[in-house]
Amino acid sequence: MAWHYRKVHTGLGIMRAQELADALRHLLPQYDLQLLMGEKVIEVKINSLHKGKSALEVVAHYRPDFIFAIGDDSTDEDMFYELPDSAVTVKVGNKQTLARYYVENQEEAIKLLQQLMP
Repeated sequence: MAWHYRKVHTGLGIMRAQELADALRHLLPQYDLQLLMGEKVIEVKINSLHKGKSALEVVAHYRPDFIFAIGDDSTDEDMFYELPDSAVTVKVGNKQTLARYYVENQEEAIKLLQQLMP
């Protein structure tokens, strides 16, 4: 479950995010859930599941010739970690990453995607 607050006034979004996190913290351990505070998003997930495992399932099912993964959040790090070394992984916005490549912002990500398209 994810709650995004990217389009909310910054102060209000941060305040409501903290209130939500505080309300959820005591419930999470009893259900084996984890709270992730990302870039203007709060995610609640099952500890044993993450984007990396899901990405591996997709790769195993489709067996693609080319893997391109791009993400802007801390939750994408599991995906970057789990994908094979041959995958092209790109982090948007935060230089501390397991992704092989990095772009500064969403505009650079769009330009990169446009360059990849014929």
